[in-house]
Amino acid sequence: MMKKIYLFLPFFAAQLMFAQNSQQYYSGIFLDKDKKPKAFIKVFNKNTGVYEETDEEGFAIIQAQKYDTLVWNNGKNIQVVYGVQELKYILENRIPKKSVSAIRSKDYDSLIVKPRSDEYSISKPDYYLSKNSDFYFNKIRKLKQKNGDTLKIKKQEQNKLIINGSFNTSFDVRNRNAIPQTQNRYVQGRSQSGNLIWRGPETNEIFSYGPDISTLAYNFQPYDYDINGQLIPFSLGMISAKPYDNSLFTTTVGFHNQLQINAFIKSEDYNEKVRFSMDFGQHKNQTYFISQYDINNTFKAKVNANVLKFKVQALFDFDETKATNTNRIALFNRAYQESLLTPISFSNNQGSFLANGQQRTYSQLGDNPEFLFAQNNQYNFLSNQKKYSFNLSRKWDDFNFSVNQTYENDQFRNTDVYKPSTNGFPSGLKNDRLQNNSLYNANVSANYSFGDYDFRNIFNLNFIVNERKSDVFHSSQNRKYLYQRSSQDYIFNYDLKFDDGDFEFGANLGNSFYVSNTSLNNKLWLPKVNGYVQFNNIFDWRRTRLKFFGAYTHQSSEPDITSSFSSYSTTQFLAQNASQYFPAREVESFKNLSTVDIAETKAGFNFSIYSRFNFGAEYFSRKITNDIFPVFENNSLLLKNLADHTYSGVELNASYENFMIAKDFTMTHLASFYKYRDVVDNVVSGYNNLALSGFQDVYKTLSEGQVLGAVVGNYYETNAAGQTIIDDFGFPVASNSKKIIADPTPDFVMKFTHTFNYKMFTLDVNWEWKKGGQLWNGTQAVLDYYGRSKTSGDDRNLKNYIFPGVHANGMPNQTSVDFYDPNQSVFENRWTRYGFTGVAESYVQNADYVRINSVALGAKFDVGNFRRSLGVSLFVNNIMLWQANSGEDPSQNFYDLDSGRGLDFFNLPSYKSFGCMVSFQF
Repeated sequence: MMKKIYLFLPFFAAQLMFAQNSQQYYSGIFLDKDKKPKAFIKVFNKNTGVYEETDEEGFAIIQAQKYDTLVWNNGKNIQVVYGVQELKYILENRIPKKSVSAIRSKDYDSLIVKPRSDEYSISKPDYYLSKNSDFYFNKIRKLKQKNGDTLKIKKQEQNKLIINGSFNTSFDVRNRNAIPQTQNRYVQGRSQSGNLIWRGPETNEIFSYGPDISTLAYNFQPYDYDINGQLIPFSLGMISAKPYDNSLFTTTVGFHNQLQINAFIKSEDYNEKVRFSMDFGQHKNQTYFISQYDINNTFKAKVNANVLKFKVQALFDFDETKATNTNRIALFNRAYQESLLTPISFSNNQGSFLANGQQRTYSQLGDNPEFLFAQNNQYNFLSNQKKYSFNLSRKWDDFNFSVNQTYENDQFRNTDVYKPSTNGFPSGLKNDRLQNNSLYNANVSANYSFGDYDFRNIFNLNFIVNERKSDVFHSSQNRKYLYQRSSQDYIFNYDLKFDDGDFEFGANLGNSFYVSNTSLNNKLWLPKVNGYVQFNNIFDWRRTRLKFFGAYTHQSSEPDITSSFSSYSTTQFLAQNASQYFPAREVESFKNLSTVDIAETKAGFNFSIYSRFNFGAEYFSRKITNDIFPVFENNSLLLKNLADHTYSGVELNASYENFMIAKDFTMTHLASFYKYRDVVDNVVSGYNNLALSGFQDVYKTLSEGQVLGAVVGNYYETNAAGQTIIDDFGFPVASNSKKIIADPTPDFVMKFTHTFNYKMFTLDVNWEWKKGGQLWNGTQAVLDYYGRSKTSGDDRNLKNYIFPGVHANGMPNQTSVDFYDPNQSVFENRWTRYGFTGVAESYVQNADYVRINSVALGAKFDVGNFRRSLGVSLFVNNIMLWQANSGEDPSQNFYDLDSGRGLDFFNLPSYKSFGCMVSFQF
């Protein structure tokens, strides 16, 4: 078949040459993102769909008309065509023109020319060269006498120094998104002898089941816990007490500044010889807690140069961060929890300390958020990261060789402090966590290519070395954990590409080796196979493309030794004892584990018309074998290979680009659909139903045959017919056992992007819709238990309610109940009788949401004589959120952990922000 195709090549070439005589073309050198000529990049004509590939010097000729738009580097570079020529003129101009000169020699000259003295010979002492000898003398860099009267002259290159850069500055105003609704009527207290009474902080009361605040007044007598005195029953002539606002949240402002400077030297032929760039940045990220923020300083310096036909790059990257606190010990979640639980009859803002130096709080079983945030150091978190890189590459015709080396040194210090009288830590606790990382990476790459544009072959070989060391020290344990890993990857790839215009196909074959000193087994067979076929101008429709692709990839990996698994210690506590959470234990070792093997298969297609309308679909299945999870055994935190699971799904993408509505008015629409499921296939014996994250009583589980991370908790007892069983007191019976109660996996996620362009203005809108998935709302459960939720406030006076269900004997329930009976103990009401977290199943909620992620309006202006660009952008993020659950944003994770999606236990609310960004290029 290939021979037949080659036989027709001269015929096709002749047709092509004749057809191109009447066409117009554009020619030029195309640069990459670093503004360097780039070989073998595809340049697309967006108006016609035609594309060409640049040669070794970055030069390409492409069919075009005036005002066509050319794009390359995946759309990052755009150019409008203003001048076109016929192909023959372009080709003629590429050929250097020289005059034919007569052949001369010294013997011939000696016969026909009378010898004469050379008055300018350097052998004559009477004459000399100086800078005034000739107008172009300054262009001579070096003179050297070779032999006799022959001189070797080296030209002085005329280089240009060019300096440019950009400055970006922005600020954003932040505020919180949705939080749970709380009741604003009932004070700290409980029922006693049939009456509702207020019980002050000195009683260590934790419940807000006291009387209505409007029935109380302050006595304005000296009282350690309130400047207004104690609460007493309201009577005529007194001022009714008002609820205190204990919200932690406020509107805050952060800023970001970035300065980039580039200096580069270009030769007369516009080739870049040396480039030096520097990047300075300073950012202040302000949380919605006024006292909590971080400051980040960055500096980057990079040098690119061409030395003896080698391309050399050196990079230095410095990143420093200082923060008042981090959320490593869930400090922010804890402060947020206490702000919601604080009764309306107590003000946290009146002070953090009592006269005796103890914490001033509504109860010793609770905390004052202001007390938790009070600290001696300005910054309890410091990080310092330095990265050095050196890259060397060279190209010999079809052979490329490069060596890339990177060394990184990171230092982190977390100072986590709970002062004496903190709930859970009456004597206080301080821990300095120090982590030092030393990371080295080297990548040696070589590739050889041969063949023509329509049939090309590339062989590639990569050798990767990783040397990683990390040590972690906890001062409270006086213990240092030491980790080290040396690993090598050997990767071989073969790429094949055929393109005859209307038909293309390509294939990639390869295999990898993975060798590591921490793994029980080295992997010598990690194959991969990728391929595609593409049909162009199908059904004789110009600029249409239909592409089918498929791939199989086998990979092996190990957990990153710089990652901490200490947060897994939450699984050692009941939710009611979460105040005792203080992660100070690290994984014992990363050794003696099998690699995690991943075998991924995917297939799909993509269809496009005129490069404007695109539609694609992809199915993927990722089989993960010997996956690693943390466990606690013998009071030690260990990592073990425990399970196999399969992550599979489908992704659909559609776009319509640059649709013209009117003159200078275009729009682009992008949409994606994503659906997946991660099912546990097999669990090692003895570890089925292991807790992955959460607490002892409600957690995400590793259960065979179930989705990875399904939520487990207790539930209401039911009979064989599914009817709820009611006890003798008229309340549903809670089971003492647990089962899977929620699946966090969404049915699907859809994302949309809309871009509108009008002259110099651009409007971008991004939003998404997540359908399905569930979460356990532990925040609501605890607020109900304490009597702080709006539900417990609205319904506590509900009487004679009959729960639907049957008694143990099968008879329908007819026993009525009061949700809160003052004649009974406070622990027997509707919300306290089931304990701190209630019945977990009853707090499972849908996690659907629709969110406008961002809206940005930008404009670019030309200022000054040199058309320097000024850009201004106004943006809002997370401006609109509709959610099916009550409380915080369902996309927020338990204690900010990636493994905590599906658990809501005082998860921090998300931000909504408004801001402006100004950029100036010079």
